[in-house]
Amino acid sequence: MKKPRNQHFAALVIESLFFLTLLAAYANAEPALFGIGSKTLGGRFVWSDEVIYDDWRIQRHSTFGHYRLIDPNDRRHTFGTFENCLAELERAKQVEKLPPLPKEVVVMVHGLGASRQMMNGLADYLEEEGNYYVINFGYPSTVGDISEHAKSLTNVLRHLDGVEKIDFVAHSMGNIVIRMALADLASLPPSEQPEFTYNRFVMIAPPNHGASMADNFAESKIAQAFAGEPLQQLAPGKGWQSLEQRLATPSFEFGIIAGGHGDGEGYLAAIPGDDDGLLSVDTTQLAGASDFVLAKGIHQLLPQNDQVREYTVRFLQQGHFLPSGTKHPIAAVAGAAP
Repeated sequence: MKKPRNQHFAALVIESLFFLTLLAAYANAEPALFGIGSKTLGGRFVWSDEVIYDDWRIQRHSTFGHYRLIDPNDRRHTFGTFENCLAELERAKQVEKLPPLPKEVVVMVHGLGASRQMMNGLADYLEEEGNYYVINFGYPSTVGDISEHAKSLTNVLRHLDGVEKIDFVAHSMGNIVIRMALADLASLPPSEQPEFTYNRFVMIAPPNHGASMADNFAESKIAQAFAGEPLQQLAPGKGWQSLEQRLATPSFEFGIIAGGHGDGEGYLAAIPGDDDGLLSVDTTQLAGASDFVLAKGIHQLLPQNDQVREYTVRFLQQGHFLPSGTKHPIAAVAGAAP
């Protein structure tokens, strides 16, 4: 299979980012003067989840810094300070008779330019096929830097009252957000450490050595405006080396699903070897992974890929991707690949 011309792919990337920016602008225009009980857009592009309980969400606005509480139907119940929203959530637990969180949950994190809605199908699959309780974390991926997103994720994790065990599933940059959050949590004093333990982590198309395509757009003002600071942070020639030093390698069991064409060439000529149209297979690898598998597909659509969904549930349940139980651990990585 011949790879598409680089300029065509670049045009597609720019067009997609432009569309996402328009959506973000629309989300940002959500009428702030609408009162309690008004329908919101759910915080797709400018709000970051800070607490999630039975799909009720305390969210922080990425620009103005104020908080709001929305219910599972995305209706606003209060806004203002975090303390005010937390108190209202506690009241809602009593009034709505919300059940306690289960002892084991799966925390799911989307990638750059997406929202938590991108992961809904995979979340539904985990709930239906694996009987898992999924917490689908949302954050404004193109606004602010990765450390801010990791901080929001740590806030969510620290408020999972009653949870004893956590699994993770992430796509693309969401894996980097989790790795930084793990490092942040590990740096806390023992008295502030969460009481839960980590179980397993499925990384879907993770840029574990940065993304060489980010280098191609790092100098573009248009791309920077659309993709935000993470574009610079993920670029190997820009901010990746600094960012990588702040990431944890999971100390618990994790597996990696890479996207590719399966022919050793991939979808994009600009990327050496097999690739998913954005990342090379090599750059997804991380030493210490207990299993590694290739799924045929392009980067953006991997969360919707049936094979990826099957691999994800099997790894969470059994610790391996293939039905045979054969595993392909990654003992070492030769070096950062494009």
